[in-house]
Amino acid sequence: MIKHIVAFRFKPDVSETEVERVLRELNEFPKRWPAMRGWTLGRNISARDSTFAYAFVVEFATEKDLRDYLSSDAHEAYVRERWRPVIEQRAIVSYEF
Repeated sequence: MIKHIVAFRFKPDVSETEVERVLRELNEFPKRWPAMRGWTLGRNISARDSTFAYAFVVEFATEKDLRDYLSSDAHEAYVRERWRPVIEQRAIVSYEF
């Protein structure tokens, strides 16, 4: 199994309405990519580090499933058209478990 984690924060000028819209869109991802399992997304509540405001975690059965998702036209289009314009910083970690 592969765990894929993305921590992120929005640009300061992004409205709360747009933040909520993007979070709703992200929560629709598992419906669009059946290989996704165990999807969770939430606001960072850590008292130790507030670098990132949100994170999502998703699991894939194989590394190939993750690669197929990441290289899909739909994923690439979303990142280019919706994600990059509103995200100030992100960190991505994927590991086998």
